[in-house]
Formats: sequence, structure tokens, C-alpha cells
Amino acid sequence: MRKISLLLTFALVVALTVPAFAVVDNVEITGEVETVFEIGHYGEDEDTTAELWQEGDVLDIDLPEAGDRKDGDDFPAEKAFYQTINLNITGNVDNIKFDLAVDTITNSFAEATRVPYSNTGYDLGENDDTNQFKMDTALLTVTNDVSTLKAGDLNGTKVDKYFINDEDMEGVDITTTVADVDVRSFVLGKDEKEDDFYGVTVAKDFGATKLTGKLYHAREAAEKVTDLALEAKSTVSNALTVNGQLAFNSAKEADTTSSFFNVNANYVLTDMVTVRGEFETVGEDFVSYYNDLEKDDDYNKFNVGSDFALNDNNTLKADYTVYDHANDPEKKNAIKLALDNTTGAFTNTASVEFTKNNGYEENTDITVLTLESEYAMSDITTITAKLVKQAADDVSANNDYVKYTYLAAGLDHKLSDNISWNTEAKYITGSNSDDTDDGEGNSLKTKLKVSF
Repeated sequence: MRKISLLLTFALVVALTVPAFAVVDNVEITGEVETVFEIGHYGEDEDTTAELWQEGDVLDIDLPEAGDRKDGDDFPAEKAFYQTINLNITGNVDNIKFDLAVDTITNSFAEATRVPYSNTGYDLGENDDTNQFKMDTALLTVTNDVSTLKAGDLNGTKVDKYFINDEDMEGVDITTTVADVDVRSFVLGKDEKEDDFYGVTVAKDFGATKLTGKLYHAREAAEKVTDLALEAKSTVSNALTVNGQLAFNSAKEADTTSSFFNVNANYVLTDMVTVRGEFETVGEDFVSYYNDLEKDDDYNKFNVGSDFALNDNNTLKADYTVYDHANDPEKKNAIKLALDNTTGAFTNTASVEFTKNNGYEENTDITVLTLESEYAMSDITTITAKLVKQAADDVSANNDYVKYTYLAAGLDHKLSDNISWNTEAKYITGSNSDDTDDGEGNSLKTKLKVSF
């Protein structure tokens, strides 16, 4: 899939280059040079520290699996000193706009020191030690008044949470409008993976209601899965909006069929109070490719929440959620309170979430406290800080790596219109659920960005 997408990208570039450079005024080349220095430490137990770094409220990345080490680059390296160049070519030819974004790693100033992760044998951290120009990623976007074509590396691709929710994919994604009908079509793959993903969505806006029909298909060596879905978004009144989706899922090799259903509503009760509700049910044999659902299959989810605008500077949010999984002995319950605050140049968020039976068993409770702050010291300098503390009241085999304290601080300083300097320090300490292994890590990463 990577070779196909890059070949298509270069073919389109060649096709566009001839007329584009005939009209030089319509073509603009910009870029960014980023010089990065990073140091990190994983403590005495590198595997446990790596598990802590991947937590959703920390770095929110996955440890590499056998045959796919791409996510390993996103972990801190013990030492890395390198430079990247990102180029962007934009133009407008005959009312067709194009945008080619190319990321390249051009030079490593020192040999990177990476951290071994024994569970797969891969090293964690940036792994490029070459001093030669090479292509890392490329994305071509071509648009006109009604259509957009994207070809190449599509980072953070979102389709549906039961299919592709937020994945780095490669391929072609086209959106267009035909007779007031919005159409999306895509062919995608993932680097170093055999899976291929295909999809078509057709949406029609009827005014108060927008209907979308969806057809997805995924192919891998062991299984072929097809999803057929209908989604409706409706504005019932000025105060009430309702969204719902029903999907039917068929797995060919397993010879199973199942369903996914989600409905959520948002009601503006007063100028100060908004209430929310959600219900989701997933069938026994439903197949979700990237496990972005609460459980793989056979569960119900209930949520009720409310937003309270206390004043112009403070908003309080409250949520209560229940998860009921057929194959687990206990229901999972979560209560979350969050406060969003703006005070002068400070933007702050504070939240606490208590989850009972987090492992769907008795006495597997966790509490998560999160504090975030951003201080705009001036038009050119911003300071950020974050604290996350996750504590476990009890432990079980389903509650791995749930105890940690994470601290992060950052400084973003704009030296000039085209030069900026960003520095971020991170620290984490914690243990796995049964307190048999402890982890402790830290990293310091600084970047100098020069745009042109």
C-alpha cells in the first residue's frame, strides 16, 4: 500500500508540475527546518517504564508489536540529536488547488541511543541514524470547488470508531459533492501491515436531518469484514439535537453477523445548563479492527452528563457512565467532574474521575486526577504545565499498570516571525497493578524551528 500511494503521489505531482510552473505566480514553496535534541532515562526497569509512558493520559501511544515498530519512534530516546526538513508546495492552476507536503529526515548529528523493549526486541525512540536525504512521508492534496483528493500518508485518519478511528494510514481519500449529495471514497493501508481498508459514504442533507449511508470493507489474511451502516443527525429544535447510527457487521471466515448501535442527544436546558445522554450497544460477534470500542464486543454503555456555565470564565462538566459487558462479572461505573477556567492569561482545566470495577471485577477501582494550565506570558511566549495522578484502590490481572504520577512542563517561545523554540520536560513514576515492578522515567526535548 505504501508503494502504491507514493507512486500515485508522484504521478499526480508530475501531472501538475508542468502546467503549474508555466504559471509561476500561482506556485508557492514553503518549508520548515526543525533541529531536535532529546535526552531521556527509563530507570532500572525499562519495560515497566515503557508501559507507563504509553498510558492514555500520558503519551497515548502503543508499544510496538511484532512486525510493526512504527509507534516505537514516538517514545523518548535516551539520546537523539537530528534535523528534519518539511517542504510544502501549494499552487492554483485552472481553479484547481494543490498542496504537496513532504517530510524528510535529512541529517542525524549524533548516533541515537534508543531503549530496548524486551517484549518485542524493538528499540524505543527515534531510530534514524543516517546522514542522507530520504523521504519519510508525503501527502498530496488536490481540491477544486466541489472535490478534494488526498493521496499518500494520511496521518490521524478518522472514519468511525468501530472501523478506523484515529490511525496513521496510507492510500487515497476522495470527497466530492454530486447533486447535493456528499460522497467520500477511500482505499487505505497501514505501513508494514497486510490489512487493506475500503469505504464509501453517501450523505444527504434534508435540512433538519442529515442522513449518511456507509459501506466499509476490511481485508486481512485471516478475515474479511464488511460493515453496512446508516447514520442520522437531526436538529429537533433550537435546543435539542439527536445523533444516531446503526451498523451491521459481517465476518466472512468466522461466518458471523452482528450489530452496533449508538444514539446520543444534546439538550440546551437554559443559557447556563446543557444536558447530554448516550446509549450504545454492541452485538456478541461484532468485529472492531483497532479495538477503539470500550470492549471488543457484547456490551452496553449508558451515559448521562451536564455542562454548567457558572459564568463567562468557568464551566463545570459532570458525567456518569455505566458499562455492562456480558462476559465479565461486574459492571463498570465512572463518575467524572471537570472544571474549565480562564483567568487573565491563564487557561486551566481540572478534573477528577473515579471508576468503580475498572477491570470489570470487584475491587478494581481507580481514581484519576488531572490538572492542566497554559499561561500566555506574552504574544511570543507560552508556558504549559500538566499533572496526572492515577491511583488504584485494589488490583487484579485486568488492571495492569494503573498507578502512576506524571508531570510535564513546556515553554514555547517565538524568537521571530519565522523562528520558534520549544522545550518540554516530562517525568513519570509508577508501578504495575500488583506492585511487583516499579518504573521511573524522564525526558527533555528541545526543538528549534525555522520556517521559510
